[in-house]
Amino acid sequence: MTDCYTAITFAPVQGFIEKSRKLRDLYGSSFILSYLATQICNNARSYFNYPDTVTWPDDPVISPANINVAQGTPNLIFIRGNFPQDNAYRAMQTAWKDLLRYCRQWIETAVSKTPKDKAWQYTWERPWREWENHTWEFFWATGSSIEAARRQMNQVKYARAWTGINYVGESSTLSGQDSRAWPQLGHHASHNRSSTEEDSEVRDFYQQLSQAIDKQGATITIREQLSIPELVKRLVTIEKVMDRFDEIPNAETPQSFKKNRRWTDTPASAEDMERDTLWTGWFQGDGDQVGKYLNQQSQQAKTSHEKENSYHEFSERLRNWGYDLDEYLPSPEAISQTSDTLKLRKDGRIVYAGGDDFLGTLYRNMPSNPLKAKECLNWFYTFKPDIWSRHGQDISVSVGFVWASPQVPQRDILQHCRLAEKSAKTSGRDRIALRILFSDGKHLEWHCPWRFLTILEDYRDRNRKSETQNWTHLYNDVATLDSRHTFVESESDIAHGLLKIYFPVQLDQLPDTEIDKKDFYTLIQADSLDVNSDVLWNIYSGGKNRYDNQGIRQSTGILGDHSDYEMTTGEPDLPKVHDAFNTWVINLAKIGFHLCDNK
Repeated sequence: MTDCYTAITFAPVQGFIEKSRKLRDLYGSSFILSYLATQICNNARSYFNYPDTVTWPDDPVISPANINVAQGTPNLIFIRGNFPQDNAYRAMQTAWKDLLRYCRQWIETAVSKTPKDKAWQYTWERPWREWENHTWEFFWATGSSIEAARRQMNQVKYARAWTGINYVGESSTLSGQDSRAWPQLGHHASHNRSSTEEDSEVRDFYQQLSQAIDKQGATITIREQLSIPELVKRLVTIEKVMDRFDEIPNAETPQSFKKNRRWTDTPASAEDMERDTLWTGWFQGDGDQVGKYLNQQSQQAKTSHEKENSYHEFSERLRNWGYDLDEYLPSPEAISQTSDTLKLRKDGRIVYAGGDDFLGTLYRNMPSNPLKAKECLNWFYTFKPDIWSRHGQDISVSVGFVWASPQVPQRDILQHCRLAEKSAKTSGRDRIALRILFSDGKHLEWHCPWRFLTILEDYRDRNRKSETQNWTHLYNDVATLDSRHTFVESESDIAHGLLKIYFPVQLDQLPDTEIDKKDFYTLIQADSLDVNSDVLWNIYSGGKNRYDNQGIRQSTGILGDHSDYEMTTGEPDLPKVHDAFNTWVINLAKIGFHLCDNK
């Protein structure tokens, strides 16, 4: 039994990931974060005299569980015992410095001479050292229990200390926020040299770097002038560059860096080419109230060993689930890769799945047969019951899905993914928020509990005879009525009536297993909206909060928690309820028109 537990994390995480213009960079940044967390875990095992291959329950790292995969390692770490702060910080910094040093040395060796056969004068070592020392903010805390260490970590995060890196010279063409990396970065004072002359040298350098990686120059183009961290994100995805990383002298890399990288190259960065010309889908999800769930599990445990087991089992199940997540991506067809080999096609890529949070993209590299939004929805219909449930933990999940227009910057898409996920959380959790992002930056959004999502398949046009889904009439009806200010706060009869017309499902035709659909259509077929229906509200057994030992949520409603719509007297604010239902129906019509219509 131990009387001390250590909690460790570092930042920025979202910021580091979101400063990625290409899918390849997004993948590289995610892997770097996982790699740094892995090295902290491995160093902790070494400190307590355990090998990297140690298994539970001997493993001093309680969470994340050791599944021998560097990718998808969460950066929130819990360790049994007092793992010194200096050791943990040094492990992270050493791994980061080794990675930067290797990338810098590889470039200097691969691009040693200018196009005029003169030696490149590399004077950029100082900017690289600055990125070595000032990229990460490190947090460390201890406590007498895992819960106490977690609480102390939350307090430590309030006292942030950040050192920025001075801007030098022309900026990166990707983010525009940091200096572009080239051999003489920092050597010349800004604006003391002809920009034409310097730009010419920069283009020469990037052309040589591109050719050193691949002759086609597709991995890094001369139009891309990357900052140092952007350059590193790109290089770690390239097998040719990283082949010898484990051979760095004195590098603390006990676990192979390259063997667990799961990026597989596609010709000419096909994913990014598609995103410039076709609509693509992006999704970000997170388990609901995981901290409270783990605290509840911990409180039920009788001994510290049982508490550790509950945390570790949760981490192991979620990590294994995340590792396999890419296997569950849509696979509509098998395509021939060689004359004698068939490879199952995946319509997308999982960027990271570090436990209960994940990020992925859906696309198809076939311009003649692009991925449609409806195909993405077909996948999400099965996500909660058939994919998320595989980890076996009693937690729900909230997901934000963004159907993005061509040429929308990736950083904007990622921000909308995060906002859509947040919307799913604030709207009541255990649901998906569907968001359409247009090229002008405008967006539409509709959220829906998972248990009602398949109602999108039940839409029928006015004649009710056609099996095709032509959402145009509902879309036009809603647009006309909305422009005439027909939807008012005091009542929702019109919105309720529209659902009756366009969702004419007969209750006696639904199988007994379709309990949720029966509840929904019972609400729709009533004479007016039943504001007390379980379809509208999150229903709890006992208290109002899921993990307060008073109540367990039994079902999720369209409008979320009833308490959000109560007046100070405790009575429901009926105008607010009707207005929220009207908004839900209006947004349903808009989202259905753009995502579900058979166009």
